[in-house]
Amino acid sequence: MGTHDAINAANAEAARNAGWPELTGTAKQLGWANTVRRDKMDEFEATPMPEAEKARWREILLRELRAGAWIDNLSGPWQALAIINLTTEEHADLLAGRFANS
Repeated sequence: MGTHDAINAANAEAARNAGWPELTGTAKQLGWANTVRRDKMDEFEATPMPEAEKARWREILLRELRAGAWIDNLSGPWQALAIINLTTEEHADLLAGRFANS
């Protein structure tokens, strides 16, 4: 097992222990995507915001189950991945400035 394989396996185990949903994709994608997800979630958790708002964004981010989506958004900010996982109602709330209060 290579260094990256060990890191990917550790991140997959940490995700399971945290109760995060399993990702879907090819075996090759899953290892890498679990590491990308961990990195993006760390980036997100370091973002200052009220805990209620943070809990909402966390739930939205963890809706993304496609390994490929995490990999495709590797170089973007966590917000880019979150935005594509908003429901129609959440998107409308965000555009209307009601998101943090709803």
